[in-house]
Amino acid sequence: MFRHSAIRIWLMLLIVALLLPVQRAQAVVGVVEPFRDYYNQHDGVRVLGYPLTGLTEAGGYQAQYFEKGRIEDHRSEVVDSVWGFMYGRLTAELMALNPSGAVNATSLTYAQLAELHDPSYRHAPPIGFTSGVMQLPTGAVFIPDDPLLRRAPGYHVPARFWRYMNRSDLFPAGWLHDIGLPLTDAVQVTTIKNGTMRTILLQAFERTVLTDDPLNPSAWQIERGNLGLDSINILPAVSPIELPAVGSHATLPLHIMARVGVPGQLLAVALRWQDGTTLRSALTALRGEDGRGLLIGSINWMQESQPPQPPSQWAMLEISDARGAILARQGVFMLSAADPDTRVVQLYWVLGDQVTPFERHIVSTPRIGAAALEELLWGPPPPNLAGFETALPLPSEVLSYAGRESDWGPRVRLLSLNIVDGVATANFSQELRAYGGGSLRVHFITEQIRQTLLQFPSVHTVRIAIEGRTDGVLEP
Repeated sequence: MFRHSAIRIWLMLLIVALLLPVQRAQAVVGVVEPFRDYYNQHDGVRVLGYPLTGLTEAGGYQAQYFEKGRIEDHRSEVVDSVWGFMYGRLTAELMALNPSGAVNATSLTYAQLAELHDPSYRHAPPIGFTSGVMQLPTGAVFIPDDPLLRRAPGYHVPARFWRYMNRSDLFPAGWLHDIGLPLTDAVQVTTIKNGTMRTILLQAFERTVLTDDPLNPSAWQIERGNLGLDSINILPAVSPIELPAVGSHATLPLHIMARVGVPGQLLAVALRWQDGTTLRSALTALRGEDGRGLLIGSINWMQESQPPQPPSQWAMLEISDARGAILARQGVFMLSAADPDTRVVQLYWVLGDQVTPFERHIVSTPRIGAAALEELLWGPPPPNLAGFETALPLPSEVLSYAGRESDWGPRVRLLSLNIVDGVATANFSQELRAYGGGSLRVHFITEQIRQTLLQFPSVHTVRIAIEGRTDGVLEP
C-alpha cells in the first residue's frame, strides 16, 4: 500500500571556545564505560574536565573526549596494565590537522606551536647528563626528546610545571604516561578571561598543554589546557553517522541515518552492547539527495517474543560492507525498556482500513508529544509481523518523489510542536508533500498524527502544518 522507505582572528576563536563548553556539557550524559572507574580514581574533573562525547573511536581504539583531553582504551595490546588507558596525543594531532586554530583559546596558533616544536629550538643535553631528566641551575628541568629518556636534545620545563607534573594525586601513573614528553619550551601567550586580557605561560606536551596563570585561584594557577574542546570544536567530523548523534540516549528500535556505501549496496549493521550482547541487521543504502549512498532505517530484534533485554549501557554502532570493512562507527547509550528514563507511548499505524495503536518505549523527555511524533515519522520498525503500515512518506518515497525540489532532504522531519489552550499545531518539513495526494491517504496521515497526539492530556485538538502553513496542506 505505502512504500517504506569553521576563522583566523584569534579573538573570534576565543569567543567560540569560551561559549561552546557549556553547550557541549549540556548535551552529553556522563563518563562512559570502560572509563568511568579510571576517571573517578584519577580526579577526573580536575585532570580532564567534563565529558564532551559519549563512547567514540579514535585511531581504532574506543575513546571518549573530555574538555581537557581524550581517554583511549589500549588494554587489548599492552602487557603493563598502567598503559591500558592512555590520554590521546591531541597536541600533535591538532598541530598537524588544524594549524590556524587557537591553542586553548590563546593568541598562539597550532601552526606557531608546530614551529616551536622544530628541532632547532631544542637544547643540547646538559654537561654530565646521561639519561632520565636533569635539574638545571635555574631550577628548570631538562627532559630529552626521547621516549626512553635517553641522551638527546630536549626542552626545559619550568620548576612550577615540573612540580605539578609530579603530583601523584593527579597523575598516579607518572608524568610520562599522563602528560608525555614536552614538545616546546614554555612561552608567554595572551588570553582573555572574564573580559580581561591576561599574559600566561604555556608549554606544549604530547598529551596536553600546561598553562600557568598567576591570577587564577592558587590551586588552579597551573592546569591542563582544553585540548579536548579544541579537538571537538575545530577538527572536522569524521563520522558519517548523523543519527544517532554521538553520545545520545536511544531505545530500540534504533533509528539510523548515515552517509555511507553506494546506492543499492547491502550493508551490515551491528549494535554491540558493552556486556557482549550484539544485534545484527542488514539495510540497503538508498540514493541520497546528493547522489551518494544513504543508509536510513531502523534496526531491532527480529523476534517479538522474548527478545534479549540487555540493561542500560553504552553500545557501539558499526556499519560494514560485504567484506567486513567498517565504514562508520558511533557510540550510543542504549536504554532498556525497563529504564526509568524511558516512557511508553502509543504510536498509530495503518492496519487494514483503520489506524491502530502500538505501544513503544522511547526516551523520556519533557517534549514527549514531539518525541512521539518524531518516532512516528520513522514508520513501523522490524519485525512488524502484524503487517502495520504508515501513510506518512518514508525516505524511499521522499527520495524518489517526482515532485521533490532541490532543497528537499531525505526524510520528513518535525519542525515544531506548539500546544496552546489544548490546540496542538504540528509543523512538518516540506518533505511531507511527498504523500502525493489521495483522500484515503490524507485521512490516514491525519489520523496517525491526530491520534498519536490525542493520547496526551494537554491536547484536545490537532492542526497539521507544513513549513508553517496550515491552509491548503494535505489536500486529496
